[in-house]
Amino acid sequence: MMAPAVTRHAKQRQDIQGLRTLAVGLVIAYHLYPGLLPGGFVGVDVFFVISGFLIVGSLVREASRMDRISLAAFYARRMRRLLPAATAVLLATMGATLLLLPQGRWQDVARDVVASALQVQNWNQAFGSVSYEAAGELISPVQHYWSLAVEEQFYLVVPFLLMAATLAARKLQRSVGRAAMVLLAMVIVASLVHSVVFSADHHDVAYFATTTRMWELGLGGVAALVLPSLRPGLLMRLVCGWSGLVLVVVAAMFFTTSMAFPGFIAAVPVLGSILILAAGTQSSLGTHGIGQSAWALTSVLSWRPFVYLGDISYSLYLWHWPVIVFYVIIVGHGVGITGGAGILVLSLLLASASYHLIEQPFRTRRRVPRTGARHYRPSSGHRAAFVFAAALVATNLAAAAVPWMIVEGKTEQLNAANTSTDYPGALAFAVTRPATVPAGKPILPDPAVATKDVPLTTKDSCAVYEPAEQKRSCYYGDLNGGEAMVLVGDSHAAQYVDPLSAIAYERGWKLKAMVRNGCPWSAIPPSSADGPFNSCSNQNKTELQTILDMRPRLVVISGMTPEGYQKALKWHWTKDAPLEDGYVSLLKPLREAGIKVNVILDMPYPQVSIPDCVQKHGGDAPGCQTKLDPRSVQTDPLKVAAGRVPGTGVVDLHDYLCRDGICPAVVGNVLVYRDNHLTATFARTLTGPLKQRLAL
Repeated sequence: MMAPAVTRHAKQRQDIQGLRTLAVGLVIAYHLYPGLLPGGFVGVDVFFVISGFLIVGSLVREASRMDRISLAAFYARRMRRLLPAATAVLLATMGATLLLLPQGRWQDVARDVVASALQVQNWNQAFGSVSYEAAGELISPVQHYWSLAVEEQFYLVVPFLLMAATLAARKLQRSVGRAAMVLLAMVIVASLVHSVVFSADHHDVAYFATTTRMWELGLGGVAALVLPSLRPGLLMRLVCGWSGLVLVVVAAMFFTTSMAFPGFIAAVPVLGSILILAAGTQSSLGTHGIGQSAWALTSVLSWRPFVYLGDISYSLYLWHWPVIVFYVIIVGHGVGITGGAGILVLSLLLASASYHLIEQPFRTRRRVPRTGARHYRPSSGHRAAFVFAAALVATNLAAAAVPWMIVEGKTEQLNAANTSTDYPGALAFAVTRPATVPAGKPILPDPAVATKDVPLTTKDSCAVYEPAEQKRSCYYGDLNGGEAMVLVGDSHAAQYVDPLSAIAYERGWKLKAMVRNGCPWSAIPPSSADGPFNSCSNQNKTELQTILDMRPRLVVISGMTPEGYQKALKWHWTKDAPLEDGYVSLLKPLREAGIKVNVILDMPYPQVSIPDCVQKHGGDAPGCQTKLDPRSVQTDPLKVAAGRVPGTGVVDLHDYLCRDGICPAVVGNVLVYRDNHLTATFARTLTGPLKQRLAL
C-alpha cells in the first residue's frame, strides 16, 4: 500500500468552498422543492466527505509535525467555529416559536433545541422517526441539526483514533499517515458493513445514526492522506472533476427517501465528492493557477461568488430550514416559486450577517507563541473557549426550559383535572335529554397540553402490545373478574380503552387491551408499510389464536380507515387485497367460535391540528371544525367487513361528535381531538353511549 503523503502546510482551497456551495445548494433545493430534486439530501453526504477530508488531514499533519495532537486546541477550534452561529440560530428559533406557535408546540421545539445544543439531535430524530405517535407532529425547525451532531460525534472519536495511530507509528517506526490509514480503514469497513445491513431493514433510523455515517467521514479522511501522493495529468483532473459532479448530481436527481439509505448507495455521492476533491488536490496541481484549465470543474468551483457562498455555507445551512418551516406555518401552505425566492433571499441575508458578525469574530483568537512543539501547552484562550462553549450550551438549555416549564404547569393541571357536570362532552349531543353545557368554562383539556391527554394503554406502555412482556400490565377493568372483554386494533382502537375499562369494571369483567399503534387488526398488511409495522398481519394471526383460547364474552375492534392511514403514514392497500378482506379473515373465526364481536367505526380525520387551531382561534371557530363525509362512514372497511360476517355488531358514535355533517372542535366544553385521535377526556364521556350501543 502506498504510504499517504502529508504536507506540512495546507492553504485554503477555493474549490472546496465551491464544493460546499454545491452541497448546501442541493440541500436547500431539496427542502424547498423535494419533488423536483428528490435526492437533494445527498448534499449532506458531500458535507461529510469535506469534513472528514479537512479534519483528518489537519490532525495528521499536526501529529506528523509535533508527534502529538493537542486535544485542547482541536476542540477549542471546533467550539469557536461551530457553536456561536449554531447557538444564535437556536435562540432565534426558540424566540420565533414563542411568537408564532401555539403553546402545544412549545415543548416539542424546546426538546429539539436541547437535543441540538447537546449535539444528539440525530438520535432524537432517529428514535422519533419510527414513532407512530409522531406521525402528526410538527416538523421540527431544528431537525437539520442532526447532521451537525453526526459530525461532532465523529470529532469525539477521530482525534483519539489518530493519537493511537501516532503512538503506533512511533513504536513501529512507521509514518503517522500510514498508521492512520490502517485504523481509518478498520473504522470505514465496520461502519460501511453496519450501514448496509442496518439500512436494509431500518433505513429511517440508519439515516440519522452516527455509526452508519462514519465511513463517509472516514473516506474523506483517507482521501486527505492519499490524494497528495498522486500526480494525475490535466486530462485526468478534468475527468475526475466532471465525473464526480455527474455522480453527485445523478444521486440528487434520482435518489429518494424510500431507498435503503445510506447503505451502499450513499457511495455514489461519496465517491463523486472524492473525485471532485481529487481534481483539485493542491500537490497534483503544483501551485495555484498552474496546470489549471478554464474547463476544469475546480476552476468553476473557484469562481468568487461560489467561494463566498461556500464561506457562508455553514450559516446558510443553519438558517434556511427554520426560515422554511416558519414561512409555511405563517402562510399556511406550501412554498411555491415566489415563496421559495423570498426564503432563499432571507436565508442568504441572515447567513451573511451571521458569518460576518458571529462566525468570523469568534473564530479569531490571540495566538500564544510556542517555545517548542513538544512543550506546547494549551493557552488561556483554549480554556476560555471551553468556558464560553459551556455558557452557550447553558444559554440554550435555559431558553428551552422556560417555555417547557410553562406548558408543564398546565400538564400538572391536566393530570389533576376531573370531568364533572360542567364538562358533559359527548353527552351534550345525546339525542334524548342532552346534557346542559354551562357557559364560560375553560376548555378541558387545555389545548396547550392536549397531546398529553392519552389513553391508559399509552400511559402504561401498552400501545405496542407484546404478549410475552406485557401479559399482566395490559389488563384493565376488574382485574379479578371471571369474565373477559378484549379490545384489539390500532391506536384508534386504543382511544376507547378508558370508557371500555369503566364498563368492564362495572360489570365485574377484566379488559384485555391487545392494541398496537399503526397496526389495523387485519390479516392483510398495507402494500407500502415498512419498518416495525410490516409484521402486523402475522402478529394479528397469533393474537387471533390467543383470543380463541381465551373465549372472552366480547371482542371490540376498531381502527383507522385507509384514508386515515394514507394521510398519517402514506400507507395504502391494493384493490386485489383490500383492508376489509383482512378484517373478514379474522372476524369469521371469532364468530364461528360463538364469540360476540362488535366493531366501532372510525371517527372523521381532522384536516387541521385541532388543539393548535382552538388555541389560536377559539373553540367555536369554523376553521377548527371537521366535516363528516357520509360516504366515508358507509365505506369504512370495518363496516363492510361486519356486513360480510353474520352476527357482527356495528357501533356508530358519529352522532355524539357531529351534527348536520359538522363536527365541532369542542363538544360539551371538552376538546374532542388531541391530533387525529380523540382526547382521553372526551373518550371517557362516551362511556354511557358506548355501553348502550354495545348492549351491555
